[in-house]
Amino acid sequence: MTWREPDEADRPTNSSALFASLYPSLRRFAAVVGDLDMDPDDLVQDALVATLDRHDLVELRMPAAYLRQAILHQVSNRRRRAGVLRRLLPRLAGDTVHVDHHPSDLSLLDVLSPVDRAVVFLVDVERFGADEAAAHLGLTPAATRKRASRARAQLRRALQPALTLLHPPDEEGT
Repeated sequence: MTWREPDEADRPTNSSALFASLYPSLRRFAAVVGDLDMDPDDLVQDALVATLDRHDLVELRMPAAYLRQAILHQVSNRRRRAGVLRRLLPRLAGDTVHVDHHPSDLSLLDVLSPVDRAVVFLVDVERFGADEAAAHLGLTPAATRKRASRARAQLRRALQPALTLLHPPDEEGT
């Protein structure tokens, strides 16, 4: 079951209750759009703090959409900072190279941008329509459909080398 924006009449009247109802879906969203080294709880908390600095949650027309965009901004900011650190690290570390000894299939999601991961998550996992996902991400419905299509194709290309036949046919084709 996916969380949807409640009607004005059904919405909690205080920010704490509203956030409590939004939290599970926001955490799942943050876990998908954030890189593997980003804690989803930290992303949600930082997005909430940034939002509460400007607004009260109950005053927002679409608080879930607003917070999802704030989470995407947090991911983007952290990626930018990590890029700066990656460029500086070789100067500090010398010739040390890190190899991931425990790779994960989830690392394949890193081929997608955070926005593309968000689109795929909302459309394919949470089963939002393109119009609703677009509203949550600040995109047009056409851009959302295009991003979803391209992201799925990119994931298929990334997964292709890992796909193998369990029982390859023998020489006679039996």
